[in-house]
Amino acid sequence: MNQVFRMVCVGACAVGVGMIGGCGGGGDAEHGDAAPAPAAAAKPSFNAMAVKGALVYKKTCAACHGADAKGMPNNGPDLTDSAFVRDTNDADLLQYVIHGREVPGGVPMPPRGGFTEDVLPDADIEKVIAYLRNFPANKP
Repeated sequence: MNQVFRMVCVGACAVGVGMIGGCGGGGDAEHGDAAPAPAAAAKPSFNAMAVKGALVYKKTCAACHGADAKGMPNNGPDLTDSAFVRDTNDADLLQYVIHGREVPGGVPMPPRGGFTEDVLPDADIEKVIAYLRNFPANKP
C-alpha cells in the first residue's frame, strides 16, 4: 500500500512540476504572439484524483477493506487485486458503491459503504475508484 501511495504521490508531483514548468505567462503581444487561452475548468488529472481518493479511502473504506486495501477477514474483500474492480468500468463501479449489494455467503456492501450522500458524495467515490485503478492488478 505504501509503495502504491508513494507511486501515486510521485505521479501527482510530476504532474504538478510539469504544470509549473508550463507556466510563464502569455505570449508577447508586442511581437504578435497571442496569449494562450485560459484553461477550462477541467477534471483533475487521474493522479491528482487518485491521491485524493487515497485520503477518502482511508476515511470511508479502510474499516471494512483494510488500511492497505488488502481486505479484512470475514468483511470487505481485497481491492488491490480484484477481478471485479478490473472487469467493471468506472461508471458501473460508481453505481455499485452508490447502491451497494448483497453478497451471497458474505458481508453485504451497504450503499455508499454505510455513509450518507453528504459524507460520501459521488465525486468522492469517483476519487476512490481512481485510487483503486492505481493498483497494477486493477488496470482495465
